[in-house]
Amino acid sequence: MNNELESYLTVALKRLEKAYKEVLKTQGYNEETEKLKLLTELVKEQGSHENSSASTR
Repeated sequence: MNNELESYLTVALKRLEKAYKEVLKTQGYNEETEKLKLLTELVKEQGSHENSSASTR
């Protein structure tokens, strides 16, 4: 993955984590905070397994 894109995604992930923590503080743990947490974890997991090479299709 190109460095510019990787740094952009890292910043976006940090913003998402910050939003999750803020919502958790203000609203407590509910369905919305659960969705934010799941999305954060999914992005973290998928980011480390990203294959940015060209497709063979």
